[in-house]
Amino acid sequence: MNFSIVILNEFVARYPQMQWVEWKDHVRKQMMSEGDHWSMTTLSGSTIWDCLDRHKIDRAHLVQWKPVSDTIYQVSLPRK
Repeated sequence: MNFSIVILNEFVARYPQMQWVEWKDHVRKQMMSEGDHWSMTTLSGSTIWDCLDRHKIDRAHLVQWKPVSDTIYQVSLPRK
C-alpha cells in the first residue's frame, strides 16, 4: 500500500533519499497566514507504522498522512 506522508519542511533534510514536494491542503491555502511550510512524499508499507518504520521516518516529524487512495488526511496514528 502507498501512503502520502506530510512533514514540516524543516525536517526534509533528514530524509535526503526521498523526493519531497511542497504541499498545503486546500484549507491551508485559503488562510491569510502562510503558517508552517509542509512537504509531502509517497512511500510504501503494509500499514502506516510499517511505512514509517521501513523508511525510518520519525513519527514526531509527521504532520499528516493517508493511504493514497483515501481523500482525507489523518493527523493521528492508530495504535501500533
